Amino acid sequence: MIGRLAACIAILCACQACKQGSKANQSSVGTAKPKSPAAPRHAGAFDLASAETGAVLLTAEGGQLRITLLDPNGKAQKTELLRTADVAQAPLVPPVAESFEIEEAVAATLDTRLAVAWLERNGASSRTRGLSGPISKLGDARAVTIGDVQQPIATPRGNLALAAIDGHFMALSRAVATACANETEHDCVGYSFFRFDSDPHFGLPLAVPAPCAQNAVSFAVSGARFYYGVCSNGSGSPQTVVFTIQNEPAYYARADRVLQGCLPTGAVAMGDELVVAADCAGTRRAVRLRGGDQAPEELRMDRLDAECESGKPRIRQLGSAGLDLRLNRRQDRLEAFLPASYRLPQARAVWTGQTLLVAGLVDAKVTLKAYRCDSTLLREVALE
Repeated sequence: MIGRLAACIAILCACQACKQGSKANQSSVGTAKPKSPAAPRHAGAFDLASAETGAVLLTAEGGQLRITLLDPNGKAQKTELLRTADVAQAPLVPPVAESFEIEEAVAATLDTRLAVAWLERNGASSRTRGLSGPISKLGDARAVTIGDVQQPIATPRGNLALAAIDGHFMALSRAVATACANETEHDCVGYSFFRFDSDPHFGLPLAVPAPCAQNAVSFAVSGARFYYGVCSNGSGSPQTVVFTIQNEPAYYARADRVLQGCLPTGAVAMGDELVVAADCAGTRRAVRLRGGDQAPEELRMDRLDAECESGKPRIRQLGSAGLDLRLNRRQDRLEAFLPASYRLPQARAVWTGQTLLVAGLVDAKVTLKAYRCDSTLLREVALE
């Protein structure tokens, strides 16, 4: 599928004002007792991903990454400190205090493996890097540089997206300024695909006119479909283009302009469908993409409620023609779809199959909350 994906991205870029362009470090892990995450220096410098064993909480402090493994109920089991060193530094020499700071971090899991990617800044220089490997042996992984990033960046998030496809981890990362695809566009920034494996670089960057200042990129894999989206201010107001690629049972590709004038807040893959949420001048709205020749479907989500059916959460819009998410299996990237009473600032949220975990910033510190089904209600439970 990846070979076909490359060709398809090139076709979509040509028809949607994207332009093809061109464009090892050692990590060591220290195991520590589980502890509460410290305050990140940047609001986008943490993430939460579900895993076969529960969930993984990724936090950054300055130039360091810490991963806390959680059980399905949200209880911390182990903390690993990831310290990245430059290629020129001997592997056996502990890295000195890093001069860079991590401003955004993302994580994704695939079976028993984990990938993390981050954007780090040192003065006027920024770059994206990442690593992947077995969750239990992440210290054996080598950190790799994805590419340089031109400032200003999207804040607090929106420069990086990460997903698993065809047994590989793939990132979509903001890059540097690039030529636009046509004369009517301006201030184009490149976004590059990057695959974590023995031959990690995977090309075909996109040229995005005036990327949105927040949540400019998203990326998801849902069943047989591969989705990625970019938000641009090139026309003077936010505009999101979502690209859909399917390999089986029939191969096709399409691009949809959705939620014009709205800032995207998140996307979640459900079955073979993708639901994209956005803030439209203070009103929450969503659109569902079903693939094939079906047009995107607008969904209301301004009056969301959470309830439980057969021990599983259901998030739905009160009334008709609205969002309806049934969490029948573990699920990531739920933060943009939670009712107000379950949200935290800069939240990340996952359903582990037993517990809804929500990580967010409270008093500038990463705080984790847990919710479980009690009869028909989704109630907060204490974390030990």
